[in-house]
Amino acid sequence: MSSIVYVVPWAICDTDSVYIKKVPSDEVAELAVGDSVWDWCIKKIIPNPDKRSKDKYAIIDVYNGYESKKNEKGISVFSLNNSADKLLEYGFEKASDQEAAFIKQRVLKTDKSVKK
Repeated sequence: MSSIVYVVPWAICDTDSVYIKKVPSDEVAELAVGDSVWDWCIKKIIPNPDKRSKDKYAIIDVYNGYESKKNEKGISVFSLNNSADKLLEYGFEKASDQEAAFIKQRVLKTDKSVKK
């Protein structure tokens, strides 16, 4: 059975971890970039790089969840809502080291391993 893996690449106060939430794909309506999920939106939908799996990765754009407010001096103040506590409240969990490495290298392509 395939799954949709929602991926939050970083959380406030825990920027080194990747947070994920796996949902069976038959429980999710058709996904599209820009769809609203929880307090954020979907930035990218990526099929699993491992062709044996039919899972899809939905990368969450956490910046869509910020609010800009002006203080009395006219300075913008940003309030992000992707704290680790908020993610845990929504059912996300910290990816294992192995799964986080796979997501960073093969899905997000942000952690290129050095080849010798």
